[in-house]
Amino acid sequence: MKIRMSPNIAIRHKDFTGAVEFYSNVIGFENRSSDPELADFDANPINLFVLEDDEFSGPVMELFVSNLEEARDHLVENGCEVLRWRGKGQDCYIRDPFGVIFNLWEG
Repeated sequence: MKIRMSPNIAIRHKDFTGAVEFYSNVIGFENRSSDPELADFDANPINLFVLEDDEFSGPVMELFVSNLEEARDHLVENGCEVLRWRGKGQDCYIRDPFGVIFNLWEG
């Protein structure tokens, strides 16, 4: 099984507008998205996404995996906890034993 770090990090928060204004106006990142429900910032060398979420708050890093279910099983067997699992191409959140939340993305 192959796991590698993605250049994508999502900031999930219930105050979407406040987060977008902060990363645009205070930090100075350019929002490349015209989608009213998703901000996509060029935070070279990473991509920083902001999404509204009433359940999760804070950063969600991303891991690319070669097989979604195999990666989930391997990580759970090694102390991780599944937080949200919507399947391939959607949110698949897992928290590692050290509190970091990752989205697993098959590809």
